[in-house]
Amino acid sequence: MKFMLSLMLMTALATGASVHGDGDSAAHDNGHEHTAPHGGTLVVLGDEFAHLELVLDAETGKLTAYVLDGEAENPIRLEQEEIEMKIGAGEKDGAALKLKAVPNVLTGETAGDSSEFSVQSDRLKGMERFGAVITFITIKGKKFEEVEFGFPEGNE
Repeated sequence: MKFMLSLMLMTALATGASVHGDGDSAAHDNGHEHTAPHGGTLVVLGDEFAHLELVLDAETGKLTAYVLDGEAENPIRLEQEEIEMKIGAGEKDGAALKLKAVPNVLTGETAGDSSEFSVQSDRLKGMERFGAVITFITIKGKKFEEVEFGFPEGNE
């Protein structure tokens, strides 16, 4: 009887460990990491409500933003036609950049219905690090304002 009880307990523990992955409770207590699908920097919006992935081509000064879901896996289309961001010098009083919606014939995305935004700025040429603030962004009816982050660290 003791053997059978021990066997059931070990089975239950083993099943619990496999359901939760490697059983590393610190990883579960501290949340989980997301992977940027385009190899960029992730900025979390809200409590994992959504993400903004930023990809910078420092050679050309082109900054592209992809709006993603809470798991940073699927695109989310926005109704707004641009995302304003301030970069540099004290962030809030830094240079304003307006990332415009990128139309995509293949996905049917248009200005006012897009998950991708971009801007080209000579100010970004050669930059590797900067502080920034997203002035505002509305995702699925939820508005986020003055979201601060560092590039390339993000805010996760």
